Amino acid sequence: MSDVITVVGNLTSPPERRELPGGGIVAKFGLASTERKLENGTWVDKHTSYYNVSVFRKLGEHALASLQRGQRVIVTGKLRIRDWENSERRGTSADLDATALGPDLMFGVATFVKDATGGATYEAPQSPAASTPADAWAAPGTTPQSFDGAPSTAPVAEPAVVPDDARQLVAVGGVPDDETPF
Repeated sequence: MSDVITVVGNLTSPPERRELPGGGIVAKFGLASTERKLENGTWVDKHTSYYNVSVFRKLGEHALASLQRGQRVIVTGKLRIRDWENSERRGTSADLDATALGPDLMFGVATFVKDATGGATYEAPQSPAASTPADAWAAPGTTPQSFDGAPSTAPVAEPAVVPDDARQLVAVGGVPDDETPF
């Protein structure tokens, strides 16, 4: 049995690439997560937990290309507590097999670059209005507002085009049909 957890912490080592016997890859790195408390108006570091993180397959390749020592990340995965022993000593380790991984945006920004070798994706046809900058969060047919409340000069975006097969997945009123079709 394994528990799925999410940990926010900093890489204690750069990701290391290892080859698996079947030809796959795994990226391994250390992760430190420190509890912080606000005491008398000052942030104080408390207990630090350490994890050995393993990231497999395509996610591992992306980790190798994206992460570096000291970077703050968010990792979700399966936790395994393991007892170990060697000729000099014994101990317990917390191993985390990552299923999702990304940068923590609390103290910085990141730019996402889609992997060109990934799976098939759907791109809606672009209308001329959709290719110009607009407020993506504005309701269709409304005039976007600027930060000072005045009407924006940006054009209103066209509603997204939904492929016919996707429309069949949702019944009238936005409630899904009986079962997912796959």
